[in-house]
Amino acid sequence: MDLDQLKSNWEQVGSGKKSQDQLLMMTKLKNHPQIKRMRLRFAIEGIFLLLFTAGYYDGFDGVDKPLWVNILLVVTAISYILTRLSGWLLLKNSVKMENLKVSLIGFQSKLKRMVISVVTTPLLFGFTVISFFSVSVDFTKSKYVIVAGMMLLLVAVAYASAKDLNQKIGMINKTLADFN
Repeated sequence: MDLDQLKSNWEQVGSGKKSQDQLLMMTKLKNHPQIKRMRLRFAIEGIFLLLFTAGYYDGFDGVDKPLWVNILLVVTAISYILTRLSGWLLLKNSVKMENLKVSLIGFQSKLKRMVISVVTTPLLFGFTVISFFSVSVDFTKSKYVIVAGMMLLLVAVAYASAKDLNQKIGMINKTLADFN
């Protein structure tokens, strides 16, 4: 690279200036694409779960099922929605302290506490849905295998979710270590 080309590159570096308003929009957390995806996913899941709990009793013969499975289905659906809502609120309001390092430490501790509920509530809801639909089924050997396969799939998804969340916590640990 010759000197003229280097000068030309140096002069072009400053041409991408942003206004103060543009910089503020870029740094607002609500504009983050991952937060937007989570909000959309939460809205879709919430709508479907509310529709399911509103219509399962008539649509899937909840009246013929035992009372305990009906109650458990509604309770786990509500806890699933509340857990997702609290997770979204945690991410939306993650930076509140006076500096980034203190905010990350607080966010990390909240995230560690939240991992258990974020992993267990979908697992419990999935087990409850399987129980709801299989409580009045006459089981054969092949039906037991199908139900066991569905439960194993639920456990595998919960494991993958826990692993993903632990990796995100590990990234926060790495960022905190970089501060020192």
